[in-house]
Amino acid sequence: MTQFDTVDVMRFLGRRVGEKVHHRFEGDVITTVKTRAEGTRVKHALNRNSIKMYDKQGSVLRVETTVNDPRDMKVFRTKESDPNGPLSWQRLRKGVSDLHRRAQISQQSNERYLESLAAVEHTEPLGKTVRDVCQPTTLNGRRVRSLSPLSPSDSRLLESVARSEFRLNGFRNRDLRSLLFGAIPSCPTQHKRQSGRITRQIRLLRAHGLVRKVQGTQRYQLTAKGQTAITALLAAQNASTKQLVQLAV
Repeated sequence: MTQFDTVDVMRFLGRRVGEKVHHRFEGDVITTVKTRAEGTRVKHALNRNSIKMYDKQGSVLRVETTVNDPRDMKVFRTKESDPNGPLSWQRLRKGVSDLHRRAQISQQSNERYLESLAAVEHTEPLGKTVRDVCQPTTLNGRRVRSLSPLSPSDSRLLESVARSEFRLNGFRNRDLRSLLFGAIPSCPTQHKRQSGRITRQIRLLRAHGLVRKVQGTQRYQLTAKGQTAITALLAAQNASTKQLVQLAV
């Protein structure tokens, strides 16, 4: 309730969203909590679709995604008018025909939610969690500087790699480049310079064990350490001074 905002809920349910919700978005994102005799339920709804978490009899945590409106979802299949034609991304059908894809999308939503929830529930003191990343380290025998989580550049880097859309498939150099630098420059020299800078930043994160390379690809994913440390750092950074002082008392 206090950690996940509108953008997080939309990403959990598979919507591609930037740092803020687009001003033309006309849907509703609602989070509710209810407590009954059987347990407590937290529900995040995006229009008619939702992801909810509840404890059954206080002993079993269950997360489930409900898809009532699949219009914004896609499935890789042939056109209904040309069943023998080429495969392409088509709108997800509401019946049982695309049930396998609906189950896949729901499972991905559950996994994104659980991964984020695991980081939120981390109980280790922040100082111990981030102690190593704030110290210089080495990678392949070469010294690598420490991270400065509160500096504008490092903070923006951490926010970028922790985006929800990268949690399943990871991110590439060009994904970070577009987030940190915007549109691709027309000058080849400037483009190469930006790409090189992103490569060095990814190397920095790898050296501190925050990301790992996906074997056989050009993609990188957060490690368990990275998920926990970055989530904790961003939460501390976004907390008010009053909140932090209250925790220290």
